[in-house]
Amino acid sequence: MRMRTSVDRGVGALRPIAASLLLAGSLLGMQGAWAQDVAAPSLGVTDSQEALPDNPLTSATLFKLLMSEIASQRGSPDASYATELKLARETRDPRIARRATEFAVQARQPASAVEAARLWTELSPDSRVAADTYLTLLVLSGRFDDAEPLLAAKIESSPSKSQALAQVYGLLAQSQNRAQTYATMRKLAGAYPSLPESHMVVAQAAQAAGEKAAAVEEARAAVRLQPDSESATIMLAQFQQFDSPKEADAALSSFIARNPKSVAMRLSYARFLNGEKRYDESAAQLARVRKDAASVPETIFTLGLLAYQANKPKDSEAYFKRFVELKTPSKKAATAAAATAAEETDDSDDAPETTDDATGPGRGPERAYLYLAQIAEDAKDYPRALDWLGKVGQGNDFATARIRRALILARQGKLDVARSELHALPTTTPAQATQLLLAEAQILRDADQNQAAYDFLGSAIEKTPNNPELLYDYGMTAEKLGRFEVLESAMRSVIRVRPDNAQAYNALGYTLADRNERLDEAKALIEKANALSPDDASILDSLGWVQYRLGNNGDALQSLERAYKLRNDAEIGVHLGEVLWVSGRPADAEKAWREASAKEPQNTMLQQTLARFNVQMGKR
Repeated sequence: MRMRTSVDRGVGALRPIAASLLLAGSLLGMQGAWAQDVAAPSLGVTDSQEALPDNPLTSATLFKLLMSEIASQRGSPDASYATELKLARETRDPRIARRATEFAVQARQPASAVEAARLWTELSPDSRVAADTYLTLLVLSGRFDDAEPLLAAKIESSPSKSQALAQVYGLLAQSQNRAQTYATMRKLAGAYPSLPESHMVVAQAAQAAGEKAAAVEEARAAVRLQPDSESATIMLAQFQQFDSPKEADAALSSFIARNPKSVAMRLSYARFLNGEKRYDESAAQLARVRKDAASVPETIFTLGLLAYQANKPKDSEAYFKRFVELKTPSKKAATAAAATAAEETDDSDDAPETTDDATGPGRGPERAYLYLAQIAEDAKDYPRALDWLGKVGQGNDFATARIRRALILARQGKLDVARSELHALPTTTPAQATQLLLAEAQILRDADQNQAAYDFLGSAIEKTPNNPELLYDYGMTAEKLGRFEVLESAMRSVIRVRPDNAQAYNALGYTLADRNERLDEAKALIEKANALSPDDASILDSLGWVQYRLGNNGDALQSLERAYKLRNDAEIGVHLGEVLWVSGRPADAEKAWREASAKEPQNTMLQQTLARFNVQMGKR
């Protein structure tokens, strides 16, 4: 298990100083109930449906508003929430209730956030933003019984029930209580049994909750209702691929026989065949895709991903370069487009909006640059990797590219330069600051400066003691130094702050199992992680390892083989090889070890395992 490694004369003119969360769309982007933060708009930005009271901005009101902002800046958003909520009740101003909601979320106080959001909806009953925020907070707080009638009404009032069902599932899926999500989704979707999408969302919820048989049955129902639905057939095959690969193969191949021009299905079938190690058949499907969609950018990008996953870097590089060509206009076209834009905006003072992709719908070339950089980095061609990263412009991937650049500079021995570049990166939210701290710690670990990384993270945690990401990284770094008691304390702190953090349970459980200590407790911790995050390869690897330690080799093989099928990782392969070896299957063990060696020839765990069993592969 490896370390797995976000005053113009009135109240409305006051701009929030602290970063927080607000809109339902932002809430939906959060992983777990209470994420670090999402930048919020100013109080002056209101929902077009909000009816605002005609309140004068008195000196007392202004003073309270300013004090609450200052308190938040000084790390007391709970006090800010109390002030703003009281003021919202006094003034009946929905903007202040909205800000109280933000402060409650920032303070990680679910009940308070729901209370503030409920007041916001009361003060602005026609506001879609207020209603969506309140509904989202109910779900993220685990109050499904309160949310369910509101969700049902939302679906019923929608002109597109299929779209509404998908949106509701997207909201419910943010909750880590997967069993409750599944139960609620079954009730909501059960009102629309004739819709294929109704069964598909229930299937997704069932799969996430570990109810695999129910997931397959719901996916089958969707296919029966709409036999030529690509998405329903792909979902069914995905749910069948591990336990019933022959049925998955039949579902995909029969669909292609009926719809030979379906590029999406051929790509899915190629992925499936790749996973089954039927590489020649996969290549045949991809060859047909190349023929049918040679100039479709999104298809070319997917081909690049598949080639990379199949460990074919040259093919992957060619696809991503082709994607960049398709998504980057020629100089002549770019010049003409710029001239046209200049003519259209000559009399306008408004700057045009920019996106990551100025060449049409879909993703732009930025993500392809990241993959091209990764391919070069895998080949240890660091100058070329840096060149690709340098092409990533301002946008969603910019910070990722700069962090990757710093990591590469550190591997080139330019540790001080790398750290300086990280320090120079701007941050606007605590989540971004955390990302940079984690990157700097990784740089130190990569340079074998584990003690320095440990001290660095310790200092960061002193400033933000309840930051789960820093605590997790701190614990895993402590493990490298043999400080198990620190790892255990850190992981229990993560679990206290984020009880739905599957990787914290997994890290602690795996470490206990690897040390061959408190194995029953280790198994319980890993099983908890598996319940929170089913079909996570790293967790299944840990589960197999603790089963092996307990002497349950059959169960261990089942878990490890599933993990290895999900992710062809070197360390999972080493574990699988060991259990195969002691189970009397030396040839299969050597095959797993050879594959691990091909991926990571210098893998320490592999070398130690071979030495422990006195194995020289191919020389039994």
